Amino acid sequence: MRSIKGNDDRGRWLSAISVALLLVIVTGRYLVLSWPIPAILDDHIVIPEGASAYQVARALHERGYIPNEKLFVNALRLKFKARSLKPGLFRLVNVRMIGDLVDQLIDPQRNAVWVTIPEGKTRMEVARFFGAKYPIDTARFLALTEDKIFISKLGLDAKDLEGYLFPETYYLPNGTTEREIITRMVAQTREALSVAVIRRGAELGFDEGAILTMASIVEGETRIDSERTIVSAVYHNRLKKGMRLQADPTVQFSLPEGPRRLLYRDYDVRSEYNTYLHGGLPPGPVNNPGRASIEAAVSPADVDYLYFVASGDGGHIFTRSLGEHNGTIDRLRQGD
Repeated sequence: MRSIKGNDDRGRWLSAISVALLLVIVTGRYLVLSWPIPAILDDHIVIPEGASAYQVARALHERGYIPNEKLFVNALRLKFKARSLKPGLFRLVNVRMIGDLVDQLIDPQRNAVWVTIPEGKTRMEVARFFGAKYPIDTARFLALTEDKIFISKLGLDAKDLEGYLFPETYYLPNGTTEREIITRMVAQTREALSVAVIRRGAELGFDEGAILTMASIVEGETRIDSERTIVSAVYHNRLKKGMRLQADPTVQFSLPEGPRRLLYRDYDVRSEYNTYLHGGLPPGPVNNPGRASIEAAVSPADVDYLYFVASGDGGHIFTRSLGEHNGTIDRLRQGD
């Protein structure tokens, strides 16, 4: 009987110790994960490729977000995520405790955003659109669009990525890098440059770069879908006749400050892209066109127009001769 009672006592003693240890662990976990951040944190942090948990903790400590590195590393361990940190650019939103900080650095779905890039924006404008919604480094974004090695790795032979940053709505999980964003945009453009588009372009004497260049001019001239193939036809017709394109989007692209409403003096701006001064297509795209303009670039309407002018209601009036064109301009000025 004594041995049975002794075993019962030891069992109760072990149970009590287990409960106490569990309480210590739970309490310790709570205290670590609920450790307050000095101020409610709304910021971003870059985790470099190959960075260890301690290196990330050091960066957080240097910014004053945590009192010491061990606290952050222990928080990771308590969530069994010590090896879950990945490189990228992370948005930190409404972080109040160490637990919030850990969650936002290990869960890409937290603080993910949708960013819509409109058609016809330049590389600079695209970078600004992303930067307004997601904390990318716009300077790094733009540098990558001119990085010859990076561009080559994307399978492109281009001096920069103007024209290849496809306008679309993009879902950006937390941790998405500038490199990843650009890679996705270029992939979308390559998809829009389908086999059929490339084949029709070849029939017109256009390679991939020329297709995107023509598409960017069409994109810059009109937002009306029914006009895209007609605008394309005007420029194809002018090329066939050896006429200068005289396309306003190429002048806007040539301006140091970027696209804006043109003044008369702007048409004399010295740039290889200014098609009022130089014949043929410009050296490359002048913005990033959408799918409809890419299609229109290789599918010009069967018309013999050579000129067009804005009608004042969002559309254009197309004409076949300079006399008709000037007459149309006079009538519009007179309000007829």
